[in-house]
Amino acid sequence: MSAGLNLGNLFDSEQEFKRETRFTSKCPPKEIVRKIEEAAKPLGFDVQKKNYKLRLEKVKAGRKGNLNVATEILQVAPSLHMVEVRKAKGDTLEFHKFYKNLSKTLKDVVWKSDDLQTQHAS
Repeated sequence: MSAGLNLGNLFDSEQEFKRETRFTSKCPPKEIVRKIEEAAKPLGFDVQKKNYKLRLEKVKAGRKGNLNVATEILQVAPSLHMVEVRKAKGDTLEFHKFYKNLSKTLKDVVWKSDDLQTQHAS
């Protein structure tokens, strides 16, 4: 399990599912948006984009209606972005499953802190 895709931040201390998570990336925002879009569409999501915010809505309703996921890309340093992914509506367990699938697709987009350690070791 890579540090950048640590699924542990989807849980709180009582092991209940959280409704949001975030990760960092050194990719340009347009690439992050494209990758999220590429990952969400095959999972049955309709994607609406506005600047660096995305609204993903599952076309097929789940247990608690349509799952809506909001994502926002924020610049935290000149070449570092934080991507916030949160459930806006729907079932939290469905959100967790969605995020697991999303994180598999985004593994090349997520910045891992061990990249830094590798550079210092050389």
